[in-house]
Amino acid sequence: MLRNLVAALILAIAAPASADDGSGFPQIIGTWTGTYLVAFAKSNPNHDKGLLQTEMELEITKLDGNLITATNRWRRIGDKEWIVEEAMGTFSLDDPTRFVLAEAGISGDDVSSGIFNGVYVDDVLMVTYAGPETGVAFAAQLVKKEGK
Repeated sequence: MLRNLVAALILAIAAPASADDGSGFPQIIGTWTGTYLVAFAKSNPNHDKGLLQTEMELEITKLDGNLITATNRWRRIGDKEWIVEEAMGTFSLDDPTRFVLAEAGISGDDVSSGIFNGVYVDDVLMVTYAGPETGVAFAAQLVKKEGK
């Protein structure tokens, strides 16, 4: 019984320290890029354009333990202007390869708010995105940009 109590106490103390000091979480600071196909709900003004090939740069700018600060830039293939959106998120405390980012638009005509669910596997960020307010969804594999 005493052994179980000691083990529980050690786990209670050790788990929060991991989140506070950043140990155990992937060090993903840098710019991650990829292309993907985006779909729009019928209520979205872009729905009639069909599925659109898009590119993105997800820049992870800061890690505070399990907390993630990011900037997402995306545009349709062939467009010149980037849509810029900010994101804050967190790694999962029970699976340090999984994370979630909440995004809000800051510039461009086509900004949206949504949620990225992601996983870091083999030096790749795999993300799925849902923008319930605007009816946008996609999945993408992002690789780290060289030199970043």
